[in-house]
Amino acid sequence: MANQLSVMVATIDILFFGLTFVLVLGVGMYAGRKESSSSDYFLGGRSLPWWGIAGSLFGTNISANHLVGMLGIGFSVGFAQSHYEFGSIPAIVLLAFVFLPLFRRKKFYTLSQFLQSKFGLAAGRIYSGISIILITIQLTGALYIGARSFLPFIKDTGIQITYTEVVIWIAFTSTIYTWFGGLKSVVYTDVIQTFLILASGLLLAYLSITRPEVGGIFELLTKEESRTDGLSKMNLYLPPNHPTLPWTGALSGLFLLHIFYWNTNQYVVQRTLGGKSLKEARLGILVGGLLKLTVPFFSILTGVAAYQIWTTLGETANIAPDEAFSKLVVLVVPFGYGLIGVILAGLLGAIFSSIDSMLHSAATLFTIDFYKPFQERLGKKLVDEEEMKAGRIFLLVFSVLVTVLAILFVDPNSKKNFFIELSNQSSHFTPALLVVFLLGILNFKISSRMICITILLTPIFSFLSPVLYSHFAPIFIKQTFGEELNFLHRVFFSFHFAIVTLSLAAYLQNKKKNYTTDQKIEILKPLEISDGTFTRPTFLLSKTKYWILFFFLFFVLIATRIQIPEFKLYISISGFLLFVIFSIAITIGKRSLNQNLTTLFRKRDEWLYGILLGFTFLFYLWF
Repeated sequence: MANQLSVMVATIDILFFGLTFVLVLGVGMYAGRKESSSSDYFLGGRSLPWWGIAGSLFGTNISANHLVGMLGIGFSVGFAQSHYEFGSIPAIVLLAFVFLPLFRRKKFYTLSQFLQSKFGLAAGRIYSGISIILITIQLTGALYIGARSFLPFIKDTGIQITYTEVVIWIAFTSTIYTWFGGLKSVVYTDVIQTFLILASGLLLAYLSITRPEVGGIFELLTKEESRTDGLSKMNLYLPPNHPTLPWTGALSGLFLLHIFYWNTNQYVVQRTLGGKSLKEARLGILVGGLLKLTVPFFSILTGVAAYQIWTTLGETANIAPDEAFSKLVVLVVPFGYGLIGVILAGLLGAIFSSIDSMLHSAATLFTIDFYKPFQERLGKKLVDEEEMKAGRIFLLVFSVLVTVLAILFVDPNSKKNFFIELSNQSSHFTPALLVVFLLGILNFKISSRMICITILLTPIFSFLSPVLYSHFAPIFIKQTFGEELNFLHRVFFSFHFAIVTLSLAAYLQNKKKNYTTDQKIEILKPLEISDGTFTRPTFLLSKTKYWILFFFLFFVLIATRIQIPEFKLYISISGFLLFVIFSIAITIGKRSLNQNLTTLFRKRDEWLYGILLGFTFLFYLWF
């Protein structure tokens, strides 16, 4: 036996994996067979059901970076990585109740069209350009982590294959059905892949946590809480000077990244724009959010269990975070029952479900925001077939580009936490874009020129801020937050840099104009004037007071949990009940005259989102 892995993959595993591969490819081709218009190709004909949206949101989000990378971070850092999951739920609620209704009302194809309607053509174009750059970075990472995770198992079948060849295989396969069928192919294959991800993740979690070295979930929690070095991997709140995931960064910069990802990210929001209706889309978002809450327990917690296993075996120092997944599969999964095939099928789903989504969204952005306007300026109006053809050609070219990048510019033997490294590099561009979207939602009036300058200037500030921090931060600040500026703190500073820049620009811009006294009141306030009467946007009238209370309760509960950890059980249950009761009260407040409660709760979904938030904060406060 050449190595431990050489006996792991059996014929039944290869058969199950092969059938899964054919199923995904076949469903992708079949789902898109009738795509005949640009609306069909780019938005699924706006006919996607809630379960398709839920599966696609989850599948798009839970890429190989999550399945493999988060397990690796659970192994190396601990359960604090769950901030990436728990913290996303409030952002998902914002999508359902704030951003999505606005986007759908105008029937946008791309989110840049929203910025164009608020701040002009240039702002939308810059957003699209930066989005394609971000997709390039993330897609390159997805190909890398997918190929690196799959490589050991493919070699075990006796096939002599290299990292480069696996990257090409993954890119080629996901490109085929995405090119052929558009968003419907992406969504329906994502649903299948979601089931595969959940099955493989839960299976690996069970096999790992029940190992003798771990002793079950309660024994795992006991072992971590009783560690004498004070470095429990089940601690959700790491010190403010922690180099990777300080709690101060998780509740500031990371939360801002969540809002950007779930509300202003083209390849995430695009499937909700394709829903049959707003209600159908919101139900899909709700179910997708519930699925997100499972990730810490089948991925990150499994990484913590892996740490216990390898500590007992004395192998911890020999395991790189991005290799933890494949080596754990080798160690804990029994041979000859097809279970390896189940896990590999889940890994396949995690890889394809993110890559196909990003490829399709990049093609949508290019076609709608660049190619179509360019042709219109030349006096040519494109028909649907021409738009689809342009999108497909770009998809092929873009797929080749990111494949080359993943082969030439990523080290397949890296020992770094690639998931965090990817978040770090992408986060230079996102704070300013998020600020611009928020100002657009609140109806601020700012010149397109200043919007563009701020979007381009903020990344420069972001790149320079670690240097400025290193040279000019006071000693007590460095003692509190560390000698080097954590990227989550940097995101927080960059966000406020963009806010201050645009607020000052708005003030100076409006001060130069010859407004009447009444008009000057409007300079920095998101108010609208009609017939001498101030009217707030609908969102501000109906939702602001609830969100203010929500965030107040959020921070009070977190602060109480930090200060009095011995009462975490009571605080967690109180947090759950508080959000549930609060959401039920909001739902009852929407009751119309003579409407019975059964009909009210069937038609309204605020209370369901309250339950989602309640579970989120129960977990948040417990750990």
